[in-house]
Amino acid sequence: MTENNAANGGAEAVDKAKEFAADAVDNVKDFAGDAASKAKDVAADATENIKEFAGDAGENIKEFAGDAGENIKEFAEDAAENVKEFAEDAVEHAKGLGAKIAGIFKHDK
Repeated sequence: MTENNAANGGAEAVDKAKEFAADAVDNVKDFAGDAASKAKDVAADATENIKEFAGDAGENIKEFAGDAGENIKEFAEDAAENVKEFAEDAVEHAKGLGAKIAGIFKHDK
């Protein structure tokens, strides 16, 4: 009977070890699943944050480019107006100078 008890005790120990191993495998699988799920959540959050940042940066760049474009347009319009005024003044000045020169030559004859 003693051998039987020892064999039964050994079989029970093997069964307990198998249960323990199965539980350990399940626990590791659960932990791995939870870790993978957490990693996916963190990656999704990071991706969303990056998208928002990129979107904000893109909007800021568009706004800056729009402002810069508007400023350049205003500067070009002002420069064109200044050139036009300068040209008109130069023409008037040249006409006046031409009249003076013509007057000088009239007196010389």
